[in-house]
Amino acid sequence: MKAVPATNAAPAPFALPGASAALSAAAADFAAAAATLTDAVRIANTDPGDAIRLLVPLCQWVPLSVPGSGPLSASINQGRNALAATMRVTACAALGRAAQDYQPMSYDDAQAVRALVCSTLDAEAIRAADDERDATYQALRALRTSVALDLEVRGASLARLIDVTTLVPMPALAEAWTLYQDTSRTPELVASADPPHPLFLPLTFSALSR
Repeated sequence: MKAVPATNAAPAPFALPGASAALSAAAADFAAAAATLTDAVRIANTDPGDAIRLLVPLCQWVPLSVPGSGPLSASINQGRNALAATMRVTACAALGRAAQDYQPMSYDDAQAVRALVCSTLDAEAIRAADDERDATYQALRALRTSVALDLEVRGASLARLIDVTTLVPMPALAEAWTLYQDTSRTPELVASADPPHPLFLPLTFSALSR
């Protein structure tokens, strides 16, 4: 299994043309703070799936532009875009680590998470390319490749989801024995079918094939 590259370090701040040394230092501090914040979101969620769900919107955040066509509004929008780009990149780094921590339940689950994370990283990589942030683009593409390979390899050995259909609502305990000859998998079946009550599974639900 190919490990996701380490992304603990804060990304290089989005440099503004003609920025002073003080402004560059402030940008570096903001990048470090953004990295700390987005990684804190990941760490605060014991379930990596919840971390992924919360980090994806941060990876997609684009601030509203300040209206106007003068130099002041242009300068404000340039600064806002730089801050937003830094926040998105640090969120992408945390998203990559959350994807590495995620333990898919099935092949289908691994593929769904892979598609979500990779499409999110692709979108930010395109933004970086459009802004001519070549180093950021290359880092995001490398992260995307590693995440895709990691989830593909780990998901390949997992069971696929199948549709189960019964003529009458069955107790989860009985259906766990019918499908797997293992009643200890009853909680797993209940979580997958999500019935109103474990004694009455839906007539059609998804379950692992093995």
